[in-house]
Amino acid sequence: MPNGTVVLAGSLPVEALKLHPLAAEFGWSIKQASSLRGLAELNADGTLVAVLFNPRDLALPWEQALRGVLDAAPGALPILCHGFAETIDWPQAAEAGAFHSLQLPFDLGEVRQSLGFAWEAKRRSAIIPIQPRAATQEQAQQGRAWAAGNVA
Repeated sequence: MPNGTVVLAGSLPVEALKLHPLAAEFGWSIKQASSLRGLAELNADGTLVAVLFNPRDLALPWEQALRGVLDAAPGALPILCHGFAETIDWPQAAEAGAFHSLQLPFDLGEVRQSLGFAWEAKRRSAIIPIQPRAATQEQAQQGRAWAAGNVA
């Protein structure tokens, strides 16, 4: 039985079946969520390890998509996926809470490496508990305002 779950959020252009063996190497399973709401539902049991997401698939700018992933699955490590031609300001993304990034289309070796980074981060956090970064009051207000406008 897997001891954690990696979620593909949105409609990433990859067959989940190709990722199952990679996740299994770390004792994890793969699930898909078509939306941030679906991601939050999958997080109900608290076993999410990482979330691979492409902001375009969620129809959001990367900052809002990342904030949505962090809100929906606060214990999971967000892995920002983007096309080769898309420019991502990595220092800004990391400061905002992104754990890692992957280019699309996926190279399975790079996905394995990213999952390895996540495995090590989770292993270390089990030894030395790491508290999620507290949002500033302004970020919290922006998040609530954004969420209020996106609730169906």
